[in-house]
Amino acid sequence: MSSSLSAAPGLVILAVCLIVAFGFAGLVAYLLRRYLPPGLREPSGATAAAYMTAFGSLFAFLTGFLINSEYATLKSAQSYVGQEVAAATQLASASATLPPPDAARIQDEMVVYLSSLPGAEWRALSQRRPDSSPSGQYLSDLQQQVYTLSERKYPSSAALSSMAGGIEEMTQARRQWLAIAASSLPLPLLVLCVVAAAALILNALVVAIRSGSRYSIVATGLVLIVALDIAAIAAITGPFQGPFIAKPEPIVKLVNEIQDGRYKPWISGQ
Repeated sequence: MSSSLSAAPGLVILAVCLIVAFGFAGLVAYLLRRYLPPGLREPSGATAAAYMTAFGSLFAFLTGFLINSEYATLKSAQSYVGQEVAAATQLASASATLPPPDAARIQDEMVVYLSSLPGAEWRALSQRRPDSSPSGQYLSDLQQQVYTLSERKYPSSAALSSMAGGIEEMTQARRQWLAIAASSLPLPLLVLCVVAAAALILNALVVAIRSGSRYSIVATGLVLIVALDIAAIAAITGPFQGPFIAKPEPIVKLVNEIQDGRYKPWISGQ
């Protein structure tokens, strides 16, 4: 599955899969009617019908496995977004116990880092170019600000421990979604799925030629199902690109809370 197709809008993915599936089916039907002698259509149809269950089961198993696998990857990526937000909230809350200059500095660095995630980070991950994202440097700057406080005497040990735990959790969450973004569909399984789909369409058309026009409706429905299954795999592949992605809205909400002064209790009116 090409990354360019997976990154396309859902309707584009669906249209491409439908065109390819029905284009392949049309070409096969033309070749069968032109080159398969009438005398061989009956035995060929009987043989193809015998293999329909096997190819159908193989295709259903492979597509079900791939869709389930990619959905689990998407849910995993979303869970790490939640982990990042929870850890950042812990860091923001702990920083509120610091003197105003230190708290403002920590929270400003947090805003810079978190604001980069829904835009630059997600874009870099969708292109499989994580090194082009500035988020890594922003997170490193935030870490330095937090670790610098441990050298000072006035922060409480509880605040320092909470902030250290928060920044560690944030770092781990980012490492996890970087690893997820670098993964891809198993190519052998994908190729086998496409081969099974092509064989299933071929068998259905051979049976349709043997059985007459009434079976053509069944064959058309089968081609449609094949196209929809392949489109579903393409759409859900890659949790940082395409129609189904890890939603960054919780990160955006936390950024707004920090900017609104939710974690700055010394501000008038808080």
